[in-house]
Amino acid sequence: MKKKKLMAASLSLALVLGLTACGGGNSAKTDSSSADAGSAVSESVEEPEVTEEPEATEEPEVTEGPEQPDETSPAASGSADVSSAVDASTSTDTAGIPVGQWAKIARYATEDECYHTVYARVTKATTFTEDAAYIQAAVDANNANGSDWDQIDLASEDFQIPSDVEWCLLEYEVYVPEDFPAPDYGMVEPSLSFSEENIGGGGTPSADGTSTYIGLGTNNFELAVYSDDTKFTPGNTYIFQNLFTMVKGYENYAFETSSYPDGMHSDDISADSMYYAYFANK
Repeated sequence: MKKKKLMAASLSLALVLGLTACGGGNSAKTDSSSADAGSAVSESVEEPEVTEEPEATEEPEVTEGPEQPDETSPAASGSADVSSAVDASTSTDTAGIPVGQWAKIARYATEDECYHTVYARVTKATTFTEDAAYIQAAVDANNANGSDWDQIDLASEDFQIPSDVEWCLLEYEVYVPEDFPAPDYGMVEPSLSFSEENIGGGGTPSADGTSTYIGLGTNNFELAVYSDDTKFTPGNTYIFQNLFTMVKGYENYAFETSSYPDGMHSDDISADSMYYAYFANK
């Protein structure tokens, strides 16, 4: 089950990417193509005369092999070594959890309507400048796994971004302990909601430093890494990907997410009980 869809991509990019110091629109061309399937034409040829019928041999029985996994949906790995995990609630934007470091955080369980411990870590952050093909491959996998609402075309007008901003890819893992409450048919996809927080607060400065982007770090799209029929179960580690925008060359930000204390019931949550967790991008 997917936690959110890409139903408002055009609105979020049109409204959020505003500049406080200067205005101006950016135009993007939308390329579309269609392919007509041609029909194959077979030519008839005269068969040569056979002088001797070869001895017939019995075809060996073909047994069906195991079903091959969907290459666009990575298999979940088992348990993770979280013995050195840190408490995510103690992190700050200036002291974010390092890349590769497991952190203890809580996630909501529909089974008992309480928050329970899971472990998360950021494994990689890639910019379009660094590896455009890698990011495009992640988008293609999203389009293959996702529904019609999940489709992304970075070249389309809906995903138009300013010239000094680029698409980036956040990759992270979530390990769900075996004792996490979940029904037999599987839990809700254990992905997290991330945004990019400018370290020290405020907006993100443009590349030339003459203006500031307000809300740039909220243009996050959770990619469909797994197909819709994937069953998520406790005791496994899952890989997730998140597409976001950032000013080219800018690194003074941290990945931000939020949660509530382990054991808190949904009836008891409040703004005072919520905490933020910060992960470094490098």
